[in-house]
Order: sequence, then C-alpha cells, then structure tokens
Amino acid sequence: MLRRATLAKNTLLMALLVVVTSCVAPPPGRTSTVQRVTDARELVRRLAPDASPADLAALSDTLGRSPPDPRGAAKPFLAQPASADDATRAQECLTAAVYYEARSEPVEGQRAVAQVVLNRVRARAFPHSVCGVVYQGVGSGKACQFSFACDGSTLRARDPAAWARAQRVAIAALNGGVMAEVGAATFYHASYVLPWWASSLARVGAVGSHIFYRWPGAVERALGMRATYAGVEPAAPASGAAGVAIVRGGDFGVTVHRGAAPNVSAETEAAPVTVRPAAFHGVRVHRGMEPPVQAESALDESV
Repeated sequence: MLRRATLAKNTLLMALLVVVTSCVAPPPGRTSTVQRVTDARELVRRLAPDASPADLAALSDTLGRSPPDPRGAAKPFLAQPASADDATRAQECLTAAVYYEARSEPVEGQRAVAQVVLNRVRARAFPHSVCGVVYQGVGSGKACQFSFACDGSTLRARDPAAWARAQRVAIAALNGGVMAEVGAATFYHASYVLPWWASSLARVGAVGSHIFYRWPGAVERALGMRATYAGVEPAAPASGAAGVAIVRGGDFGVTVHRGAAPNVSAETEAAPVTVRPAAFHGVRVHRGMEPPVQAESALDESV
C-alpha cells in the first residue's frame, strides 16, 4: 500500500512538473527575455526600424499609463491602387502573408493576419504599401518583419488549395472586409512564444494560435492609422533573395505559424466577413472584380 501511495505521489509530481514546464519554457530557439520598454521613441526604433525622424519627433519621451481601448474598431481598407498591376501585386503580397503566416489557422486567424498587414499600411512608422509591409527588411540588412520572407518558406512548393483559400481572404480584406476582433492591432506572435516586446504593447486578444497587440496609447495617438496608402506597390522580392536573408522576424512583432493542414470545417463555419461602405482617408479600392459584398459572399461560400 505504501509503495502504491509513493508511486502515485511521484506520478502526480511528474505531471505537475510537465504542466509548469510547458507554461514557462517555450520550445528551444523560440524564447526571448521579456523587457518592458518605457521610452516611446526607443520602443518605436526597435519595433519599427524604418520609422522616420518625423515619426519619432511626434512621440513623447515616455509611454505613460493610458493604453488604447483594446477592442477599438478596425477600419475597412478602402484604397485606390495606382494601376491594375499595383492592385495585382497588393493581392499577391497579402495572399503570401496570409498563406505563410496562417496557413494552418481557421479562416478567422487568416483574416486577423490580413487585418494586421493592412493596419500597418495605414500606420505611420511602417511602409505605406501592402508589399512594402509584407517584405519590409528583405535585402536591406535590417530584420525582416515577417519571418516567412526570410526563412526560406517561399522556396517551398505551395499547396494550391491552401493558396486559393488565402487568396480569397486577401481579396475580401482588400475590398473592405474587417476582422473586428483584432481591432487596430499591428503586431502578433504565436501563442507558444513570449517575445520581449509583449509587455510594452497593448494586448488586444487571441485569435486561433496567435496573440494580437497594438501600440500603447501614447504611441498610437501619434502614429496609429495616420498615413495614406501610397497606391504604388513595389515588386515582391524573388524567392531566392528572400530565402537567404537573416531570420529575425520573430523579434519584431510577427512570427510564422505553420503546421498541420488547414481545418476546412472550421473555416466553413466561420462568421462572415464584416464589410462597411465607409471610406478611409477619402480613397476607395477598385480592383476590376466583384464589389466588396460579392467578394464577401464568394469567401463564405468557397471556404
């Protein structure tokens, strides 16, 4: 009897050890030291390395204690590309971000990633084109903001069905679809890591296996959603060029999440994309295809 009790006690201790370890020790190579940055300019320099002197000058010295509403409304992306080619490049770049960053996510998770990209396009301190945001840092000697652009993912063969799902999500987002659950988020990370910047930003919430954040109040008031879409989309880098760059994406607010095949049934049951007709910054997208409501219907029926 004593032996059984001892064995049961040891088993319980081992189980507790596994639980505790899984909560505080992410997989090797995916950890970082959490450090709260209180200087607003320093935070922006580290998370948005291409921020201009004017962006930094707009900031106060300290972040303060006034985070934004974590459930703040997201705005529809209604912007005018300069040409049909620019519209095509925007769609391709956003599709790539959704596919490589959220291929294994249900459709809500894919929509959330698309929302982050488009939020960045309209925020100061980030590039003002879709392709510029998605491939920021590639070939520049600076860290890539999205890890897939630098870790060789684009060298692998695509899954046609998964790419088509990502493309439908991208088209809906570019035509005004909104993922309200992530609000004005401009950062996210996989739930199994804890990046150093997490405690310095305002957490919005979790969608699928990603956790989303936005700038803290003082920074968002100065930089958030205050830029106009450029309309001109730079060409995406060649797969080979993107694949040999330094892998640093996880440090800067976005991390790749790959794994099992997408859960098609979860996508089918997802809530429809929210489309609002209001313009943002006085511009509207027209991509030579179905209007936003029809694009939304196509997404709902096909995933």
